[in-house]
Amino acid sequence: MNAQTARKIADVLTWSRIASVVPITVLAWYGLEWWVFGTYIAAALTDFFDGWFARRGTPPTTEKDLDGLADLLFTAMTVLWFWMLVPGFISKYWLPYLPLFLLLQAYIVPIRARHPQLGVPHLPIGRVTMAMFFSLLPVLLLWGDNTWFVHLVLATGTAATAQLAMVIARRRKLLRASGHLPEADVQSAADTAGSKENSSR
Repeated sequence: MNAQTARKIADVLTWSRIASVVPITVLAWYGLEWWVFGTYIAAALTDFFDGWFARRGTPPTTEKDLDGLADLLFTAMTVLWFWMLVPGFISKYWLPYLPLFLLLQAYIVPIRARHPQLGVPHLPIGRVTMAMFFSLLPVLLLWGDNTWFVHLVLATGTAATAQLAMVIARRRKLLRASGHLPEADVQSAADTAGSKENSSR
C-alpha cells in the first residue's frame, strides 16, 4: 500500500466517524440499545484504524486537525447518548468533570484555531484516554452503572485534557519567543507593550 492510499483510507475512516453520529443518535432516540452498541463500537474502532493508516500515509493536505475535530464531536455526542440511554448519568457524574472539561476546551480550541502551526500533540495518555472513554458507553449498556469505572475514565480524561492544555501552552510560549506570531497576535503584543509603556510614564 502506498502512502497516498493510506492517507485516503485514514480520511475516509475519520469522515465515517463523523457521519456515524447521525444514525447512532436516531437509534438512541428510539431506545434501540443493542443497535447503538454495535454501531457505536464500529464507529469507535475507526479512531484506532484511521490513526494506524495516517501514520503510514502522506501528511494531511490541510492544517486542520480533522481527526481531532472528529474525536471532539464524537466525545460530545457520546455525552448526549449517555443522557439518552443511561438515566441519571449526567446528573450523577457531571461534577466536577464537565465544567473542567469545558473550561480546558475553551482554552485549547481558540489557540489551536489561531495557531495551526502549533501542530497536534498526540500524547500517549490521550490515546489511552480515548480508548477508555469510547469503551464507557458499551460497558454501561452491558453491565449498567459501574461507579468506580466511570470515575476512573472521567478522571483520566480530565487529566489528559489538562496535560494537552499544558503542552499547547508551552508550544505557544515557544512560538511567541521565536517571533513567529500571526499578525493579530503581533498587534495584540504591540498594544500590550504600548499600554505598559504609557502606564510607566
